[in-house]
Amino acid sequence: MLKVFRHKGVAKKVLWVISAIIIISFGFGFGMSRYGDSFNINQSAGKVYGKTISLKEYNRHYKNTHDQAVMMHGANIEKVLSMMDMDNETWTRIILLKAAEDRGIKASDMEVIQFIQTIAFFQRDGEFDKRLYANIVKNVFRREPRDFEEGLRDQIKIIKIFSPELKAINFSDEAVRKEYEHRNQKVQVNYTLVTPETFATGITVDDKDLNAYFDTHREDFLEPEAVKATVITLPLNAKASETEKSEASKKADELLKKLNTGADLMTASKEANASVKDTGFFNMEMPSPELSSLELLQQVFNGKSGDILGPVEIAQGYQIVKITNKKPAFTPEFNTIKEKVKAAVIKDRSTQIATDKTAQFQKTIAEKIKTGADFAASIKELGLESKQTTFFGMGEYIPEIGLSDDFITAAFKLGKDNRLSDVVITPRGPAILFWVATQPIDEKKFEEVKKTFADSLYNEERVRIMNTVIRSLREKAKLEDFVGNIKMKQKAEMDKMRAKQ
Repeated sequence: MLKVFRHKGVAKKVLWVISAIIIISFGFGFGMSRYGDSFNINQSAGKVYGKTISLKEYNRHYKNTHDQAVMMHGANIEKVLSMMDMDNETWTRIILLKAAEDRGIKASDMEVIQFIQTIAFFQRDGEFDKRLYANIVKNVFRREPRDFEEGLRDQIKIIKIFSPELKAINFSDEAVRKEYEHRNQKVQVNYTLVTPETFATGITVDDKDLNAYFDTHREDFLEPEAVKATVITLPLNAKASETEKSEASKKADELLKKLNTGADLMTASKEANASVKDTGFFNMEMPSPELSSLELLQQVFNGKSGDILGPVEIAQGYQIVKITNKKPAFTPEFNTIKEKVKAAVIKDRSTQIATDKTAQFQKTIAEKIKTGADFAASIKELGLESKQTTFFGMGEYIPEIGLSDDFITAAFKLGKDNRLSDVVITPRGPAILFWVATQPIDEKKFEEVKKTFADSLYNEERVRIMNTVIRSLREKAKLEDFVGNIKMKQKAEMDKMRAKQ
């Protein structure tokens, strides 16, 4: 697809970025670009705002969304497309354009021309090159210029939807510094932790308690969707040459073709010198160690029983996966998880007891500190243990406590004039914190990165605003998506054709 950029010196001259103008970074993936001729292109692909979107119209927007993906990701397009959801982003584009239409937003021919001329990879030596533009549109995008330009016209309309909010983004020097301090300062605290397990021994529960808890906490016991699969691995030496890699890739493609045409899996794999391993049931939270690719893992949970996926390159070679069984998410019957429910009830009750006790401790400690008492000494008098953290920053792991946003947030609210925290709930149980010191930022480093950091804040806010707008519009659009069903029908037709062949 991108051979034009790999030859004739073009790759050296092309910068895969969009200059100055905001291009919406859709999450692109590759779903389908064509439907078989046996499908009516006028059938409904879905509905937005109650309006039917034909398959023909959907395909047009899909192609334009794909063009945007190429412009955003350039030479990496083949890698990123398989990891993203193009169908979902096509619907987002359709919904945004409907919003633009409702708001009377338009894009003139001159705006389209100026837009094209500012795109870096249509330029040669810093100037727009008409011949290069024509060549890229024809040989890379595989589009007629008019169709391609209408896609860009739509993109300009979408940009205009966000422009008012984006232009309003402003970070003062004070705001930049404050946020930098928030993210880069470190704090040290003393703390005491009251573990719930201490209070679990005397707790008793009966079946009535357990049933009542189970009825109100069913979602806590939901078993996630699970998959069982056969993993085929075609080995490849880590030091293999490009030629060997290419041959292995072809071999993997040939094996996949055989499997898709009904060849026996074990026989075909053996002929390809590939290893075959069956997984037990696994889920996204606890994936099978046999799967070496996140890309394959995602495909497995998006596929259905019987699907053959891959090949995907891994460190050890290439993998192909056949989904042999899928179990939907479900909540087990109470009797099968009674002990698990009992443990949850006891944990909840012991945590509540520990929290109540800690609240009493906090009041006592606060009174003692008012009279000048030391935190550690006050803790000791209550029969508790005082511990001290090292200096830590936002989002960092804290030994014994673990990852706890509440602990860190509470710690950063403390200071010389407010040294004692309220009760803080952590994964290990309730805690009380006492400020020791705050480590200031490195002023020299801040000055060095100030501009870059401010730019990153702008980009974060830009993404947040865009996501908020998109989420709101998608909710209002009440999307009805029939594309998945159409694709399933198409696959079934293709499977029938393969079977006949």
